[in-house]
Amino acid sequence: MVELGEWDKALSVAPGVSMKYWRKLMQRRADQLIQEENDDVIPYCIAVGDVKKLVSFFTARGQLKEALLVAQAACEGNIQISPLSTTGGSSNSGGNNTDDYNELLHKVSKELAEWYFQDGHAVLAACCHLAVENIELAMANLIRGNELELAISVGTVLGESAAQATHYALELLARKCMTVTTCFPSLGYRDLAADLLMMIPDNKLQLAKLCAFYPGCTEEINDLHEKCNLPDVEECMRLAETIQADGDIFETIKYYLLSTEPEKALPIGIQYVKKQLCGSDWTLDSICPYLDLLSYIRTERLVLHKCNEFRNELLILCGYIGALLAIRRQYNSIVPALYEYTSQLLKRREVSVPLKIEQLSEELDAWRACTQPTDESPCTPPSELQRMVYSILVSRIQEEPLKGMIGPDCVTGSNLPSHSDVHISCLTGLRIQGPVFFLEDGKSAISLNDALMWAKVNPFSPLGTGVRLNPF
Repeated sequence: MVELGEWDKALSVAPGVSMKYWRKLMQRRADQLIQEENDDVIPYCIAVGDVKKLVSFFTARGQLKEALLVAQAACEGNIQISPLSTTGGSSNSGGNNTDDYNELLHKVSKELAEWYFQDGHAVLAACCHLAVENIELAMANLIRGNELELAISVGTVLGESAAQATHYALELLARKCMTVTTCFPSLGYRDLAADLLMMIPDNKLQLAKLCAFYPGCTEEINDLHEKCNLPDVEECMRLAETIQADGDIFETIKYYLLSTEPEKALPIGIQYVKKQLCGSDWTLDSICPYLDLLSYIRTERLVLHKCNEFRNELLILCGYIGALLAIRRQYNSIVPALYEYTSQLLKRREVSVPLKIEQLSEELDAWRACTQPTDESPCTPPSELQRMVYSILVSRIQEEPLKGMIGPDCVTGSNLPSHSDVHISCLTGLRIQGPVFFLEDGKSAISLNDALMWAKVNPFSPLGTGVRLNPF
């Protein structure tokens, strides 16, 4: 009957031989229907309790919601294998248990969440992760989707299990309040930024950055210092000079930035970073805190003519370290742009930094060869030199502390068409799809996704003006 294609008749009499034979025949029929991509396979898989096969069938067809439904039903015990059907040690009897079902549910939830996220639905992606209590990825999806207010709300409810991600979201939202042209002239936004940062338990450094960047008059700055429990600007100047004599570079930079002459922090910090880069054992984590702190110098001081050399060096160093951070976070779309940005600054401006254009080119080529296979040469292995260069990069980059943040950002509407309002990205030269972010010249544009990723690894604008980028 099977050879004649009379499967239903064969299956109806198969139990007369044995349940084991019936089950084997059901599996053969299911395999045939899967090859034909026939929906009739569903009752066959459910009848024998072959959850994995059914989930694989739905997943292969992109029917992730249906796959999730099956996995959830199995976890709840609504799809069971008859005891008779497993007599004699069926091949699947050991594989379909509660632990396997839970693992399957987590896997399908993650795939569905990734599909939602790449489609520009960060909130739905987070819901998928929360449904299986994957708090780390849920918070990460909200932050990578720039749903900062929602991330903070969810993180506050979840408490300690989401604390690290919540604190990061608070920092980013505070940066949103620090947009000089639209927000910072308002005392309300200034105080809101301070209030957000005060929600972070260990907030002294974040509050110092806020105060350092605030562009108000001396009276307003001192008022903010008082709110943040920091000394006034004159006292900060005295503290900076005292601490500098003691040799604490980081604290010296911090207090100079908070003082009446913040530009004095630039040569101290930049010289320290350059000295580190001249060594062979530096890592991102040993350099990033210094550059990040220096980047909060008030813009009107940074763009002064007397700061030209230090500004150029700071932009170059931030661009290079930003490229390495982008590699660490797998922001692949902006890695070449960051290297190109750094190379152009090195080429056009007179600076003295321990970086060479040839070195940047070697590193970019090594990264591409080791991680980004191209359509032209998908099988060409990287050279020995490229492997060595990339190995050195990896040793310096180390692991991302917020593992859920690895991967590109994708905001709501990222896949929407641009219609007649066409903009070309100044980073990639490609047409921008989805939300557009305009740079400070009012003409140059990049995608909002690229702007968010750029700002997270390099605080300064791609135009090289010294203006901070704030797309949050």
